[in-house]
Amino acid sequence: MARPPKQGFGRRSLASLLLVAASCLSIYFVPPASGQGLVTDISKDIVDLRYDFAGADLLLFGALSDVGGLSDQIDIVVSISGPTEDMRVRKKEKISGLWINNRAAIIRAAPGYYALSSTRPLDEISSSENLSRLALGADHLPLDIDLAPSAERTAFREGFIRNMVRAGLYRLDEDRVSLIGQTLFRTAVRLPSNVPEGLFDARVVVFADGVVIAEDVIDIAVGKTGFERAVYQVARNDPAIYGLSAVLIALLAGWAAGFLSRR
Repeated sequence: MARPPKQGFGRRSLASLLLVAASCLSIYFVPPASGQGLVTDISKDIVDLRYDFAGADLLLFGALSDVGGLSDQIDIVVSISGPTEDMRVRKKEKISGLWINNRAAIIRAAPGYYALSSTRPLDEISSSENLSRLALGADHLPLDIDLAPSAERTAFREGFIRNMVRAGLYRLDEDRVSLIGQTLFRTAVRLPSNVPEGLFDARVVVFADGVVIAEDVIDIAVGKTGFERAVYQVARNDPAIYGLSAVLIALLAGWAAGFLSRR
């Protein structure tokens, strides 16, 4: 017995396809939400650590849009941080008339470099609670301290930040961001000669009356390249091979110098 042909199959399929297409088009053509625009850039996002590296000066700049009439007080905070690693901090104590490193603590995932600049002092831009939530400023970094009693963690934290500031690796430059007409901004960034190697985050946060209205992040790569990187990798990963190579090079250099001096 022959089966009756299915009626309306083609029309149902066509209707389904049109419905899916319409849904896709409606999603695709959703108008963008209104908000404040932020465009940032930096003069150099790759910094080479060569043998004669004495530091680097970078220029971070950008532009704001759709902030007209939003507030009379626009502030910008720029932070540069990275890379993170565990660091040991020792506390000196006086024992038998001598100051020695007695106790130690581990700072987990601490930035090896941190610099911050802003249009005004941080305490005038936003509340301490808000800055802590945003992790803006060395005093508001979420540093996890191990191997230290709870009562001494504040002292270890302050000692760690003090040591990093003394080494030139932590900086706080308030009133260093230039804001031109609530639209254009720029700030200078200084990387010292002892800056660690790794990936850095350049973070720009825009405030209006103490409330964040825009934020952007730019990656900065700092590292050795070419021959310097090859030597660094061998010295770090294969110290025995590096030491043997250094001895052989010294012997060859001495032999060559003696041979030339006899001629």
